[in-house]
Amino acid sequence: MKFRFAKKSDKEEILKFCIDTFEWGDYINQVWDMWFYESNGALFVAEDETRNNKGSTIAFSHVSLCPHRRKIWLEGIRVNPDYRRRSIATELIRKMLSYGKRKGAREASAIVAVNNLPSQLMMKKSGFNVISKWIYSSFDNLPQKFGNFNARIATFKDIKKIQNYLKQSATYKSSGKRYVNSWRWYSFDSKNLSDIIKHRKLIIAENDIIEGMTIIDGDGYWNKNNVFQIVYLDSIDVSSLYDLIGFAMMLLQSAHDRYKRIQIFAPQTSQISSVIRELNIINPDEFLLYGKPI
Repeated sequence: MKFRFAKKSDKEEILKFCIDTFEWGDYINQVWDMWFYESNGALFVAEDETRNNKGSTIAFSHVSLCPHRRKIWLEGIRVNPDYRRRSIATELIRKMLSYGKRKGAREASAIVAVNNLPSQLMMKKSGFNVISKWIYSSFDNLPQKFGNFNARIATFKDIKKIQNYLKQSATYKSSGKRYVNSWRWYSFDSKNLSDIIKHRKLIIAENDIIEGMTIIDGDGYWNKNNVFQIVYLDSIDVSSLYDLIGFAMMLLQSAHDRYKRIQIFAPQTSQISSVIRELNIINPDEFLLYGKPI
């Protein structure tokens, strides 16, 4: 087995076995070109060197350097079904970790669906530990349950209050201090906080003091610019969660012609799960966030 960086000519062969990965299909055809040309990342492939299949590309994965280059994100691990159970995916992880170490990163992260037991075992075998558990829901229609709300877009004047809130927040700690950006989980730290506020993506609920916050993203991801996302949710009670989601829905209503789909990513807590049910989403997807020092 030979492992190397991907070539442009690998795409067609790779996509042949990236069709029915999930019940709904796969997304690799949407991101291959973006990943291939990404300057802060690398595509690795595995090539069969046996006589009968010499030169066949039978697996691949993608690694991306996160902002500030202190962490790497592992994603898109795919192995041709005919070559599974040969530790190929585990070796791809080793290659990605080695790449991150050479680039100066100190931590690697990835997500795995709660029902994907083989991938969970692979992550454990590679030395990863679960950082946090997240829920994801996606729907087409705007919720009609939200009316009045006590929330607003945060400004730089709020930074100190926000930092104090996060220090006390059990949700923030249980989330691994992360938020989501284009299906990658990034650190929600002071550096990213300023950038999020600058782009008017942080909403706070307050009543003298901050009682909750959410991060929104209307920029889309990959080639999807009609998706409105809530990428972090945190509140001291259910009432504040309704305020946060209600305010986000108001922003969404004002640009409803642009957005065709709503997605919510949130750390799994009993309060957040309760509100998700109120949106008539019975079985949201669940993911485990894994991390490992490198």
